[in-house]
Amino acid sequence: MNRLNVIRTVPQVLLRRYTTAIKPDIKLLKELRKETEVSMSKAKEALIKTNNDYAKALVWLSEDAQISGAKKAQKVSGRTAGEGLITTASVEVPVSNGFKSKSTIIELNCETDFVSRNDVFKNLASRIAATSLLMHESSLSNKACSIENIPIDDLLNAPLMPHPSETELNSAHIGKTIKESIVETIGKLGENITLRRAAVVSEGVSASYIHGGDANSGKIGGIAVLQPKKVTNLTELNEANIDTLLKTARQVARQVVGFNPTYLNSKDIPDSVLQAQTNLEEFEETHVLNKQKYLLNPELTISEYVNQAADGAEVIDFIRWEVGEGIEKKENNFADEVLNAARGN
Repeated sequence: MNRLNVIRTVPQVLLRRYTTAIKPDIKLLKELRKETEVSMSKAKEALIKTNNDYAKALVWLSEDAQISGAKKAQKVSGRTAGEGLITTASVEVPVSNGFKSKSTIIELNCETDFVSRNDVFKNLASRIAATSLLMHESSLSNKACSIENIPIDDLLNAPLMPHPSETELNSAHIGKTIKESIVETIGKLGENITLRRAAVVSEGVSASYIHGGDANSGKIGGIAVLQPKKVTNLTELNEANIDTLLKTARQVARQVVGFNPTYLNSKDIPDSVLQAQTNLEEFEETHVLNKQKYLLNPELTISEYVNQAADGAEVIDFIRWEVGEGIEKKENNFADEVLNAARGN
């Protein structure tokens, strides 16, 4: 039997199914990949299954990402996530007759430094920081303590928001919670990802500094909070005053990241620690932020620098986080990692 006769024997229904197979629209395929960041094969599958209906393709991809992500998340949940990023976000919120400064810091963990440098992971961390900035209202009654930890469960159930620096919003994340977005990212990147901690500053004037990355995310992050002594309400300050305070706060945040202070003032040192010191002055200069030498002018302490640079302001709080601090990391065999990756584990 020749080839032509073979073709003639194929049932006509199969031939019709073959000749009318849906092909993904090239223009829609390009738009879908740009908007969702999925692979070419997954974008094609979405368009084919939905007959090139763009809106339905987005829904299909979202549902598929949750299913595959949940399976992967369950599989990798026991792995140690000791790498990742410290990410910050800040905004000046207009209020009646003035403005309000607000900053946030979060730690998002993954298993390897390689994944922490992936743009998908970095974008997720930035959006989580923005969410903690925009969704959480401080409940602190003590104004001298300006930094408040955010309950992680509350943050995980909040809708993911764009970072203030983003000019375009990826619609693939619209309407999804942080928890759902983390699950999807686990499916994409194949590693355990956890949101470890988050804090917000909503009193005083605050600014952040990041080391070991870009302007918003890195391996070490710090926030410094300043308060003018001459006014009790920030709405009394003009734009030039606010700008000076923000610049000064950023310099103090840089100091916090670089010199890793333990205490804000000498009075914060526990008695047991004080009694153990043989050279109290040297200890305070090393561990007390307001008594540390300012990195750009060692003739001044931080307290003196802030007082001079910001017209009588003072540092009232700070925070410094480093990726993975306190997490016991398992030493992995590199050959085993490669073998597990090849097996899809």
